[in-house]
Amino acid sequence: MTLFNTAKRAVQFFRIGLAAKKLQRTQNETERLLAKQALSGLFADARGITMKAGQLFAGTDGSTPFQELVEGIEPLPLKTMIPLLEQELGQKVKAVFRSIEPAIAAASLGQVHLAVLKSGDKVAVKIRYPDIADAVDAELRLVGLIPGVGPANRWGFDLDAYKKSLRDNMRRELDYRSEARRQDYFGRTVNVPGLLIPKVYQHLCSERVLVQSRAEGVLIDQAANWSEQDRRTIGQTLVITLFKSLFVAGEVHGDPHPGNVFYSHDPYGQAVVTLLDYGCTLSITESRRLALLKLIIGCRERNHIKPLDCFAALGFDSKKLVFISASLPALCRILFRPFLLNHAFDPEQWQLGQSVNDLLGDYRWWFRSAGPSDLFLLMRAFQGLIQQLQQLEVRLPWWTLLQQAVGPELIEQALAYRLPVVKLEPSAKVLGFNQQASLLCVRVTEGGEQRVAVKMPAEAVLDLEHLIPEDVLERIISSGKIDLEQLQRSLRANGIVPQPLFSFEDGRKTYQVWLE
Repeated sequence: MTLFNTAKRAVQFFRIGLAAKKLQRTQNETERLLAKQALSGLFADARGITMKAGQLFAGTDGSTPFQELVEGIEPLPLKTMIPLLEQELGQKVKAVFRSIEPAIAAASLGQVHLAVLKSGDKVAVKIRYPDIADAVDAELRLVGLIPGVGPANRWGFDLDAYKKSLRDNMRRELDYRSEARRQDYFGRTVNVPGLLIPKVYQHLCSERVLVQSRAEGVLIDQAANWSEQDRRTIGQTLVITLFKSLFVAGEVHGDPHPGNVFYSHDPYGQAVVTLLDYGCTLSITESRRLALLKLIIGCRERNHIKPLDCFAALGFDSKKLVFISASLPALCRILFRPFLLNHAFDPEQWQLGQSVNDLLGDYRWWFRSAGPSDLFLLMRAFQGLIQQLQQLEVRLPWWTLLQQAVGPELIEQALAYRLPVVKLEPSAKVLGFNQQASLLCVRVTEGGEQRVAVKMPAEAVLDLEHLIPEDVLERIISSGKIDLEQLQRSLRANGIVPQPLFSFEDGRKTYQVWLE
């Protein structure tokens, strides 16, 4: 039976791969829509791990075919699920429930039925699909056979660690008892105004059944049309929830696709966020939480903290990071930009991927390969938050909300936390935040008199070619005296530290550029 399941899942993987390639090659919009619909259908039919991959598309794509995976696919009939439910409960359904309805939503591993307990409590009953455990096991076997290709092979990703993280997470998701415990813990420790966590009925939960209080509300596409005040309240709740779950509770919700969040109003008219589905969460130890908070504070305050030490404490491979250690302070200024501002942060202006590429080039893969495999879920949580804020069209002060979420005592604890000692070669160049330049300065003089004086954040040097007027840039390049490409390589190798960059005379004008 296992061999048959593995072969069946292999065929589904192959079909999905072909459909994805067809979508990638298609240019015509009508054909692209049809290709997306076909791919969405294959994801939905596969359920399990492959459907979860489709839900990732829904989180970033926002188009109708993939969105159907978020809002639910065709569920199995109630009569198919009742025998399984009674087997898990150890008694007849009528002995526990006044009523139970056909499924309202079908997800990757199970489906949800609305019901009413004998006590009158309105609940949602999540039941795992029959035989889904065998299907997932077959998929995990196939994942184990996938070789390292592309960037994963070239830059030395620890694919075995990623595969193990996937296996461990999927097998934990299959056990609804584990999910019930994590949901209960989240509800007790992540106390955020405007956040609702459904109550778990532990005595009715088993490996294949989870019973929780019923949640109601709309998805984010409807909430995005609410008033500015409501959207701002929702945004603050989402941000503080992530910060508090990460730094205080140490349990991060790692599956932020839109179908897992409901939006509603309480009896007083206040906007409320209900967070669902705790099958996919990331547990983070106190030492890693303190190291990350220390890293953010050090970056913000430009103190003596060395980013490499913090990354190593987070589980990064320090032997890999040492090759790009001079760039780490600047990289942190990019990664943690929302926390560095004293005003509201606009996600639309972040351009994270482009900024990291400007700084590291292909070595961005080296940084990613140095990271621990489990932090993928944390990155996914932040990516989901950014997408939600963009849909809500709200701008919020991240640093203020972080302080509100963690409190002054935890900030002091992070500052006092002693990072583990990282042993490096004496020749290794490891910079602290206080050694990073803070300003890129440009001065233009003509006939000995200053005509222009501009100061901007030091990280702007990474986009220097676009800051220089086009006609001046052409003359700089044609002069052959200044090699801007070599200058960029030097900055990547030695860090964005205070230094003169170049001086260029153009007729009566003199251009001076430096970092301070």
